[in-house]
Amino acid sequence: MAAKKGVPTEIKFQLASATGKHYEAEAREIYVETDDGDLGILPGHQPEFYSIGAGFVVCKDKEGKELRKLVYNGFVQIEPDAVRVGVQEIYEPGEVDIEAVEREISQLKEKLASLSEEEVEARSSIETEIKRKETLIRKAR
Repeated sequence: MAAKKGVPTEIKFQLASATGKHYEAEAREIYVETDDGDLGILPGHQPEFYSIGAGFVVCKDKEGKELRKLVYNGFVQIEPDAVRVGVQEIYEPGEVDIEAVEREISQLKEKLASLSEEEVEARSSIETEIKRKETLIRKAR
């Protein structure tokens, strides 16, 4: 990582999915859409940790080239010298099969309807998954 007078000018970026896709780069700036809002991350950022339901991750290198991926269900860990994003799935923009995700949402809604009101934990888990998938569809369009 290059530095001037102790101020870092690059930050290590790592993006990995449970399906085996992964990307690494030395970045000048990184943008991540989290469940708590959008983050802009520069070298030297304070340590933080956020969850990601569905959103875009953008990494810009020192030449200004941009890596842009749509990610689903994971986290971002920020350190002053590194940003690590671990997710269930990584998509190219336009790659999401919206019809398949809509079918999954329908199946989840059927399952939710079949649960009793006493099955609070199961209902909450399914409602969260439906919300994530609906967000994925909105981002993919």
